[in-house]
Amino acid sequence: MKIGIITAMPEEFNAVAKSLGAAVSGRLGRYRSGRFRAAGHDVILVESGMGFGNAAAAAATLLRAEKFDLLISTGFCGGVAPELQAGDLVVAEKILTVSGRGSEELPAHFAPVGQSFVAAQAAEGKRIFRGTFASTATITSKSALAGILSGRYPCPVVEMESGAIVAIAAENSVPLLAIRAVSDCAAEELAFSLDEFCDADLRRIRPAKVLLTILRKPYIIPQLLRLSRSSRRAAESITSALSALFPTL
Repeated sequence: MKIGIITAMPEEFNAVAKSLGAAVSGRLGRYRSGRFRAAGHDVILVESGMGFGNAAAAAATLLRAEKFDLLISTGFCGGVAPELQAGDLVVAEKILTVSGRGSEELPAHFAPVGQSFVAAQAAEGKRIFRGTFASTATITSKSALAGILSGRYPCPVVEMESGAIVAIAAENSVPLLAIRAVSDCAAEELAFSLDEFCDADLRRIRPAKVLLTILRKPYIIPQLLRLSRSSRRAAESITSALSALFPTL
């Protein structure tokens, strides 16, 4: 099977790469990429940067380069459902775009393996759920999303890429598996947004911008420390989940 995987940021890329073993590293167009042979599958992993525009462009580049049997969108997410804990995994059964005007469910061709994988992992006692990805074009508070979604969708999480990736996958008739690990829970409403830390195109976190933000908002330091710990848990969950997934494909 030929599999393409899209992550947004370096921490997510590294978590996926750890699950796949030795890589041939390189570039795919302007994107960092790695080629792997894992459990008999040929895998290309790319790092898109954050947001709809970056994700759509990376997915289009990937699908122009190769013909794939499966596309995977993975990385971190914020928990909107209060029951979700840091490190929990959520596999999308619905993907929405959400804005101040409301929400719209996107047509998607989800790979059947997503449902069976959730069932198998849950049977082993893993914290993994089927849920809804609320994909936003801008940084949006989880409390605002909870109000917009109004309990209509199961186990929602928020992220910024899968809404674009699902559209590109559908255009190319490639099945999609969207799987995310929670890096910040519903109760942890961030007092900063990641775009304050990133370069203008949302592709890299810049240490100088992090420092300037901390100088302006020193009260975020405890939150940053908690987010660092929970992001490590999320990365470990992604590595573990994909290590278990690939032999089942």
